[in-house]
Amino acid sequence: MIRNLPVTALMAIMLFVMSACVKNDPPIATQPTVNINVVNATEDVLNFYLNGTRQNSTIGISPLGANGVVPIPYGSVLTFKKQFDRFTYENADVLFTVPVNVDTAGTNRRYTLFAAGQTSADVFFVRDTLVSDAKNAKLRFVVASPEVTKLKVSMNDTLRFTTTMFKQKTIFTPVGNGAKNLVIRDADTNEILFTTKLILTVNNNYTLFTQGKRGANPTFRAGLITN
Repeated sequence: MIRNLPVTALMAIMLFVMSACVKNDPPIATQPTVNINVVNATEDVLNFYLNGTRQNSTIGISPLGANGVVPIPYGSVLTFKKQFDRFTYENADVLFTVPVNVDTAGTNRRYTLFAAGQTSADVFFVRDTLVSDAKNAKLRFVVASPEVTKLKVSMNDTLRFTTTMFKQKTIFTPVGNGAKNLVIRDADTNEILFTTKLILTVNNNYTLFTQGKRGANPTFRAGLITN
């Protein structure tokens, strides 16, 4: 009978039973995450939330700004709001929500989310496939201006990119390094829409993106982020 067993034997039986229970327990499921960088291509300061918790800094994401990479659980829903005005109590309402249902997930997967308007229809993800180049900076071009889409992008008088539609993206392309005179033109009329000077560094991947409208507020312009 069990009551006649030595104490050491009883302890051995208990340890065996406990280990068997542990082995039979199913593994704890872990939800995969996606590394996401939010870019603000609107005219407003934005905040985005996950389950009610703000994911960006308290000052918000400025127009043409980016939040930086944040791990987000795959399949979750992000909520976007304008920066709350504590004096007028404006901008408390939700602008839109965006499900994080990208093609693939995992700790080595990176995406850039472009918020380009006031509705979820103006939001899109772009996969970040980053490979550095020891001799060049690499640049891609993303059309984040819904109404200005047919574009030609030149750097130091060399045509680099042409686009035709909203949400269009190019691959990361080697473009040399150093100072670059950027000119963005209307692809149909050749009208200059935006010019600026960029300083690009080797081993870096950059994203050039558009924002705004022609002859409207905000006027058409472009922003640059380092990926």
